[in-house]
Amino acid sequence: MLKDKGKLEDVFKAYDIRGLYEVQIDKDFTRKLALSLTYFFGLKQLKLATAYDVRESSRILYNILNEEFIREGHEVHALGLVPTPVFYNYIARHNMNGGVMVTASHNPPEWVGFKLCKENAEIIGEGSGMEFVKNKFFEEIKFVKVGEGKLVHTNAEDNYISFLNLNVRPPLSHKLCIDIGNGSTYSIVPKICNSYKMECMLLFPEPDGRFPNRSSEPTDESLVKLKEIVKTKSCPGAAFDGDGDRLVMVDEDGNVVRGDVLFALIAKGYEKSQNKKAIIEVNFSETIEKFLKDLGFEVFVSRVGHSFITKEMIEKNALIGGEISGHYYFKETFGADDSIYAFIKVLETLKKLNLSIKDFVKGLNLPPSSEVIALAVPDESKDLIMSKLKAYYENQSKRIITIDGIKAYFDDGWVLIRKSNTMPQIKIKAEGIGYKRLLDQAVKLVNEFSKS
Repeated sequence: MLKDKGKLEDVFKAYDIRGLYEVQIDKDFTRKLALSLTYFFGLKQLKLATAYDVRESSRILYNILNEEFIREGHEVHALGLVPTPVFYNYIARHNMNGGVMVTASHNPPEWVGFKLCKENAEIIGEGSGMEFVKNKFFEEIKFVKVGEGKLVHTNAEDNYISFLNLNVRPPLSHKLCIDIGNGSTYSIVPKICNSYKMECMLLFPEPDGRFPNRSSEPTDESLVKLKEIVKTKSCPGAAFDGDGDRLVMVDEDGNVVRGDVLFALIAKGYEKSQNKKAIIEVNFSETIEKFLKDLGFEVFVSRVGHSFITKEMIEKNALIGGEISGHYYFKETFGADDSIYAFIKVLETLKKLNLSIKDFVKGLNLPPSSEVIALAVPDESKDLIMSKLKAYYENQSKRIITIDGIKAYFDDGWVLIRKSNTMPQIKIKAEGIGYKRLLDQAVKLVNEFSKS
C-alpha cells in the first residue's frame, strides 16, 4: 500500500526522485513507479536498463524494479551495481528505450531515489516528462502486460572502459590518489588505473552504503584524508560521490579545485576543436566565462541541474557542459554527465599541457569568492522566501537575472540565491571584492524571511 500522498508529493524533484527509505519510498512505491513509466512510454514493450548504487536500500528496490518491469513484459538489461555514468553510457550506446538508476546520489545513507532516463540517456525531469510520471503515479491505473518479459545480464563496466580507451588513448602514466568514499566507483576505478597505466593510491575502496569514512558528498570538509595525502605525496587527488556522477579534484598542495575552474581546464583540452559551444550554469565565475570565450567557445548559461543542462547540450549541439558541483557533460557521452570521462579528460589535458593543476589555477587570476553554502529551509517555504528576496534585490541591486533563482549584481560583486532542486535548502554563492558583505547580507535576509 502506498504512503499518504502528502508524504510523497515532494519526492518528485526537478530532475530525479528522492526520499527517505521506507518513510516515503518503499517497495510499493517502486512497483507503482515502474507501472507509471510503462504508461509514460506509451504502453509498449521496451528495452530498459536498470542499475543501482551502494546503498542496501537501492539493491532491494532494484530487484523489485526488475521484477515489476519483467512482469509488465519488458526486456530488462540489469547492469547491477555500477556508477551512474556507466548506466547513462549503456543506455545511449546500446539503443535502450530508457532506464532507471536506483540511487539517492550524494544524499545521506537514509535516502533512496531514482534517476529516470529516456533514449540516448536523456533525463526525465521537470519539463521533460517528470510531470506526467508524477501525475500518473497518483492516478488509479490498471496493470498492463505489454509482452513477454526478459532479463539480460551484462558486463557494463568493461564495455564502458572500451569506450574510454577509444576516446582517450592509454597510457596516461599519472601518479595520483583517488578517494572512492565507499561509493559506486569502487570496482571501475582500479580497472581504469590499470588500463591507463596509472599509479593510483585508493582511499576507502570498499563499497558501503552507510558511507562510514566520509559523507557521500565530496566537499572541502569531507575530503580531509585525501588532502593530507596529496600534500605529502605532491600529487593530484580525485574524489567521487556516492553514485559516481560527481568529480572533485584536489591540487598538489591539497586545495580542492572548484567545479567551474576544473571545467576551464577541461575546456582547454578542446581548444583546437571546431564549432565550440559550452553550457555552464549560473554559479560560474564571470572570469571562467571570459576564459571560455577567449578559447573561442560560444557560451550558454543554464539552470542548475543535469536534466536542464543535458537538454541544452542536445538542443545546442554543445561540445561540453559543466556545473560547479562537479557534474561534467560531453558531446562524446551523448550530452549526459560523466564524471569518470571528465576525470580522464582532465588527466589527458594536464599531460598535453605538461602542467600541474595548481599552476593552471594560478594562471586564471580568479576573483575572491565564497563557496556555495546551503541554508536549511522547508520545501513549502522556499517559494515565498524567494519572492521576498526578488522584491528586495530588484530595489537594492544594479540589476538581477532570474535564469535560476536570483543573481544580483553590485559594484563590488554579485550574489546568487537559488532553491536546491534535491534538498530542503536554499543555496547562496557570492563573488567579487565585496563577496563577504554580499554573502552575509543574503544569509541574514533568508533567515529573516524564513521567520516572517
